[in-house]
Amino acid sequence: MNKQMMLGLITNGKDGLIGTFSAVPDDKLGWKPLDNGRAALDLFCEAAQTTKMIADMAQSRGENKPTRETFGQMKIEREGWTKQTALDAMDTNFTALAAAIESLSDEELGAPITIQIGGGMTLPLAAWIMMAYRTYISRFAQINYIQTLYGDMDSH
Repeated sequence: MNKQMMLGLITNGKDGLIGTFSAVPDDKLGWKPLDNGRAALDLFCEAAQTTKMIADMAQSRGENKPTRETFGQMKIEREGWTKQTALDAMDTNFTALAAAIESLSDEELGAPITIQIGGGMTLPLAAWIMMAYRTYISRFAQINYIQTLYGDMDSH
């Protein structure tokens, strides 16, 4: 997979996520299915933060790796975020991610990076970067599902 394809997929995923999140009315941002699930705002905030985490990993050529503690810190950080804070963070973090991808050589994208989460996983840096796309698509689907539960059946 080349950089243009990576950027195209990631951009498309991000744009879809922003579109569906932007359609969530303010009074539904904190709404949770069965009062047990996750709210649309929390899901989107996490995606914006994941983008930063992956941008940092890409910029450092795999030296800055997430840990279990990283995810706990992210949760605390986003607790006070508003819809606009989250959208601004996504914009800033995505710009950094796109620049980082552009700066990487094919060799750097193919370099194996091991992360100790989950007992240790080794993937090429490009595969770790594509986790942004996975996050965008999964959060897009989750938010769309939440929208149907509160009665919004429109496609966003």
